[in-house]
Amino acid sequence: MKKSRILAILLCLVMLFAIVACNKDDGGGSQDAGSPQATDAGGTPGGGDAPGGGAGSGRDTLSIAVAADSGSLDAVTMVVPTFAAVCCIQEPLWDVTEANEVIMLLAESVDIVAPDEWIIHLRQGVTFSNGNPFTSEDVIFSLGLHLAAGATGGPRVQTIDPEGTKAIDEHTVDLKLWDYHVANWTVLSQFMIYDHASYEPEQASLRPIGTGPYVLTEYVPNSYINLERREDYWGTKPEIKYLNFRILAETSQVVNALETGMIDIGPLATQDVDYVKTMPGFNVDARLTGNYILLGFNFGQNSFFYQNLDARRAVCHAIDPQVIINLVYEGKGEIMHAAVPDICFDYEDRFNDMDETYAVGYNPDVAKQYADASGLTGQTISCITDGSPAAVQMAEIAQNMLGAIGVTVSIQNYDPATVWGMLYDPTAVYDMSIGAGIAPNRRVGDLLVNGVRFSPTMSAPGGFENNQYYLEVCPLTLSTENDARRSDYLAEVLGMYEGNVLTFALCNVIYSNAFSNAIDPASIVYTIGTGFVRAVDLKFAP
Repeated sequence: MKKSRILAILLCLVMLFAIVACNKDDGGGSQDAGSPQATDAGGTPGGGDAPGGGAGSGRDTLSIAVAADSGSLDAVTMVVPTFAAVCCIQEPLWDVTEANEVIMLLAESVDIVAPDEWIIHLRQGVTFSNGNPFTSEDVIFSLGLHLAAGATGGPRVQTIDPEGTKAIDEHTVDLKLWDYHVANWTVLSQFMIYDHASYEPEQASLRPIGTGPYVLTEYVPNSYINLERREDYWGTKPEIKYLNFRILAETSQVVNALETGMIDIGPLATQDVDYVKTMPGFNVDARLTGNYILLGFNFGQNSFFYQNLDARRAVCHAIDPQVIINLVYEGKGEIMHAAVPDICFDYEDRFNDMDETYAVGYNPDVAKQYADASGLTGQTISCITDGSPAAVQMAEIAQNMLGAIGVTVSIQNYDPATVWGMLYDPTAVYDMSIGAGIAPNRRVGDLLVNGVRFSPTMSAPGGFENNQYYLEVCPLTLSTENDARRSDYLAEVLGMYEGNVLTFALCNVIYSNAFSNAIDPASIVYTIGTGFVRAVDLKFAP
C-alpha cells in the first residue's frame, strides 16, 4: 500500500465555538458502501434585524454572531469563524453532516472505480455569481490554490494526488487519491471551489466569488459581513433573503446582542448558558463537538521541553483538569482519558488510560518527582495563549498549579493568528501553549497524523524518541482499509503519541449556541468537518 504523501497539513486551530455555515442542493449521488449515506440538499433560515446597516429585517433576515475575523474572506487561508459566512458564498463538491450523511453539491455523483480513483460527475448548468460557468477546470484550479495555501488550505485536499488528478471533460474529473483514506469524504467537504477565470487574490480576500446561494453585499473587517440570496442560484433557494454575520469578539457582547435583538444565533460562553436559558424567545443547543482543550509543548530547540520527556510528564501531572472544568466551564465538560476525544467514530474502550499521564492523571507528588528529575524545578517557562478569556484563565490555573511544584510560569497572550504562526515556527521562543485541539473528521488518526507529520519540530530527526518510525506508521491509521488492522495501527501509534507526551488533552468541553425560537430546532444540521451549522438548512418554526 502506498504511503500517504500529504503535501501540507497542520492541526487546525479552529475557534472553539459552534457557529454557522451553509450550503444546498437538489440532487444526489453515489458512493461506496463504507462511506456516509448520500442525501439531497435543501433548507431555509430564519429572522432578526440586520446588523451593521445590512439590508432587510424581520422574517427575511437571519443575524448570526461569530467570534473572530482575520480580515480576509479567502476560504483557503481561513481558520476563524468567518469561514461560516464564506461557506454560504462558495461551495465544495459535497458536504458531510455529523450524522455522516453526504450532501451532494457541485458534484452530482461519484463513481468509485478504485480506492484511489474516484470519477466525479460535476453538476451542469451551474454558474458563479459573476455569471461564469462552473466546469472541471475550476476544480483543478482550486486544488492548486488549496495546496499553495499550505497549512490552511492543504488539510482540505490532503488526500488528493494533484499530479494524477485530471479533467476528463468539462463536467467530469478523474480524482486521483494517494490511497484509501478512511476520511476522504469529510476531508474533501471543505474543498472550496473558485472561479478560475476571474480569480484575483484581493478579490478572494475582500469580495469572494462562488457558486453558493448567497453573494456578499458588504464586508467591514472585524465588524460584519452581509450577504444576500442569489435569485439565480442553481439549486433550491434558501428561504432567508439576507444573512448577516456580526463579529462579536467578547462573550458578553453575544448576550447583549441576543437581548437587544441584534442577533438570532450566537455562541455562548459557558457562564452565560444558564442565564440565556431563562431568556424568553431563545433555545440553547448544548453538545460535545470534538473540539477539546489541548496543552501543547514546543518541541523546538528554543524550548525547555525540547527532548525532555520527564519535564512534559511533570506538567501533565501538575495540572488538575477537573479544576479547569469547574472554574472555566462551570462543570460543563469531561476529563479525557486519551489524547483524542472519545466521540471519534473509531475510538475504542481500549484507548482509555493507555499512558500514565491519563491513568494516573493529576498527582502533585508524581509531578514533583518528574520536575526534580528533569531539572524543571526552579525554572521559569513560558505559556502562550490566543488571548481568549477561557485560554487566559486556563493558563492562570496552570501557572498556579505548576507554582505549587516549584515551577514559575510566564503567560504570554497573543491573537489567534500570531499563535498559529508560533506553533509551527521551529525558531519560536516559548515553552508550552493552551488552546484548541480538534478531530475535524471525527477520526483518532486526525491528531496522530496531522498534529505530528508536518510539524517542523516534531518531524525533525530526533524530535522525539523513534519519531522516524512514528512518521512511517502514522499514515496507516487513516489509510488502512481493513478495520481490524487499522484499529491495531491506531492503538500502536496512539500509544507512541501519548508515551512521548506530544500533547496532553486537558478536557472535552460542552459547547452551546443560542437560537431564536423563531427557528425550527429540527432544521439545525451540523457539519462534521467544522462543527458549524448549515445556515441554509434553517427554517422558521411552524
